Amino acid sequence: MDSCQTKPEEYFDLSNNFVYFGEMTQIRWILLLGVFLIVSCFGRDYRGGIMRYEKGRIFTGTKVFQVTYPPPPWQDPRLHYKEMIHENDRIQGTIVTDALCGPKFEDTPLAMLAKHLFYKLENPHMEPHRYFELEGREAIHVEGKGSMDGIPLRMAVVVLKKNACIYDFVYFAPPDRFREGVKDFENYYRSLKTP
Repeated sequence: MDSCQTKPEEYFDLSNNFVYFGEMTQIRWILLLGVFLIVSCFGRDYRGGIMRYEKGRIFTGTKVFQVTYPPPPWQDPRLHYKEMIHENDRIQGTIVTDALCGPKFEDTPLAMLAKHLFYKLENPHMEPHRYFELEGREAIHVEGKGSMDGIPLRMAVVVLKKNACIYDFVYFAPPDRFREGVKDFENYYRSLKTP
């Protein structure tokens, strides 16, 4: 099995997940777990999501899309809980990419999909959202702040629905380092090429 492809046992073996995230900071581990729980609770199951990636091509169960990876010091991606993760240790930032293809959320408004990504934050504050065009369709961009286990963080999300797929891009970092990764995040999600 390709090292970029998830293995079924990784989805449920929490002891393996603790080893996998051993070098991550506590806040990134907590938030990644929170994002996974939000996505799972909102109805996404293990039949959806990102299955594997190679050289900027990302494979879901039914579709292939492309992105340009963020430049160094962002690390090469990892796959965890069917989400692709890029980390930047210098700013303690993380970019998480998820995709679900199928009709399940076709009628869910973008604003609701974006709001759900903020649910695990303590004392979340979402700033006014803005709509913009991405890949010829309307997408939503929302920034906000909150905390996880009392540790403050700032987060930006972009959500796009296109051709029965939902694409989520999430970027988070400590508030004082957040702006340092915004341009890389923007270039990353704007590089999206869908079928």
